[in-house]
Amino acid sequence: MDVQQEMSLADLLGMFRRRGKLMVAVAGGVLLAIYWIAMALPNRYTASALILVEPQSIDETLVAAGVRESDLSARLGIMTSEIISRARLSVIISDLNLYSDESEWHTREEVVAMMRADLSVAPVLSELESAPRGGKIDKFSTFEISYSADTSTIAAIVANRLANDYIEEHIGERVKVSQKSLDFMHSAIDDLGRRIAVVEANVAEVKEQNPGRLPENFQANQQAYSQQTAGLGFVRRQLSTAKSDEAFWKSQVIAAVSLTSPNDPTDPVYRRKVLDMELADLLARGFTEKHPDVIKIRSELAVFSTRIKDAEKAGETEEFEASSYAEQNAKSEQRRAALRVVTLTEEAKRLEVVLEGIAERIRATPEVAEKLEALKREHDHLNASFQDFSARLQQAQVQADLERRQMGEQLRILEPAFAPTQPTSPNRILILVIGVVLGAGLGLAAALAVELGDSSLHSGRSLQAVMGIPVLAAVPTIVLEADRAVRVKRLVRESLVAAAIVLFCLAGGALTYVYVNGLGGFTESGTQEPTKEAERGADTAALMATWRAPRG
Repeated sequence: MDVQQEMSLADLLGMFRRRGKLMVAVAGGVLLAIYWIAMALPNRYTASALILVEPQSIDETLVAAGVRESDLSARLGIMTSEIISRARLSVIISDLNLYSDESEWHTREEVVAMMRADLSVAPVLSELESAPRGGKIDKFSTFEISYSADTSTIAAIVANRLANDYIEEHIGERVKVSQKSLDFMHSAIDDLGRRIAVVEANVAEVKEQNPGRLPENFQANQQAYSQQTAGLGFVRRQLSTAKSDEAFWKSQVIAAVSLTSPNDPTDPVYRRKVLDMELADLLARGFTEKHPDVIKIRSELAVFSTRIKDAEKAGETEEFEASSYAEQNAKSEQRRAALRVVTLTEEAKRLEVVLEGIAERIRATPEVAEKLEALKREHDHLNASFQDFSARLQQAQVQADLERRQMGEQLRILEPAFAPTQPTSPNRILILVIGVVLGAGLGLAAALAVELGDSSLHSGRSLQAVMGIPVLAAVPTIVLEADRAVRVKRLVRESLVAAAIVLFCLAGGALTYVYVNGLGGFTESGTQEPTKEAERGADTAALMATWRAPRG
């Protein structure tokens, strides 16, 4: 066919007449091959369980939830990661003897990956809910757990088991979180109690180590210091008066002795008394022990004292007695004045020591007050935290009890998974439609390829285009009776071969389907008979009997 010449309807009809068998053969072969492939695909059954997220049954204004109500999609993702972990899925695979054929050729990790590919968790929107424009679902109250298997019963059992796992995981996670919160509050309160006890012990230790230096003693210390200062001043004035009186009466004694004494001035006793009075007079006038007069009198006193002691030992002298009333009175007043001087001196020293102690306590009070203030601030802070944590502990106990009673947010199986009556995949009708379209396209493509590669001429117009001269007449094909008989025989033979091929492919596809999926796919109800996958697993009735009813 001349490709440079525009193709007309007559050319197309001629091509279909010449290449029709090729088109039908190619399209039929492709369709039969796709049919066989479609029948060889194993049936997959998908069972789905619908889970409803129920809100807290107690008014949240009375009891707040112990677990933060984060985004459900985030929590669902966390639970899904836990449930589809290798350990959890491996237990299900072992219990139900799933993927037994695959386990012979693949590792456990690969088998677990296959099971993960067969299950899905997706939110389900009600009629009142709709997905946002971006396609991300922010809020939903139900979600669906689906599992695909070679048998409908296994699909339903696994889907229901996964649904129960979600419910148990949700309950366990909420109870665990609330219990962890409660344990943390107990630990925090115990720690705060120990720290408060330590601070209180430090306060008691500071007070014990600083008696009289505490801030509450400051005012009393100031008053005591003022009183003791006034008392010391008074004592010092009294001491000064007593010293003056003592000096006065000493001088009076000396005067009385000098006027009335009948004794001999050379007598040692008399002379010692005179020297004592002179010494007392010098000391009263402020002379020190290093003064020459004092030293001289001390030396004479030592000499006369020695002489008197020697005389007393020999019995040659007697104690000197003053015979004058004035002398006796002066000596008595002198002794009283001396005694007052000694007493007032000791009292002054005592008051000075007391004042120094009070002053030391007053000086130490600011430092002690600073320590106590720091400890008080720490104690107040810890006590406020203790009170706050105690209130939170009561709330945590109520929340933990709420979760243990399962009165918080709960998951409930709204619709349990049932064994499907029809396989969900493969969609053989769609596969066959695709086969028809593909076969028709390939057949047409094959016809065009062969037609374009054919250089023979099939019409007068083609000959005229090639030769460049007009065609005057065309002789049609002359078909004799013998030719018609041969054509009919060949057509019958080709039809029988084609029918045989079609029947063979149809029968082969049906047998392949039966071999792969069993006879259940052809039953009227569509319920599949147990395959070798289910036969190798546990008994289906026993599995259904042991399946735990979903929590309400």
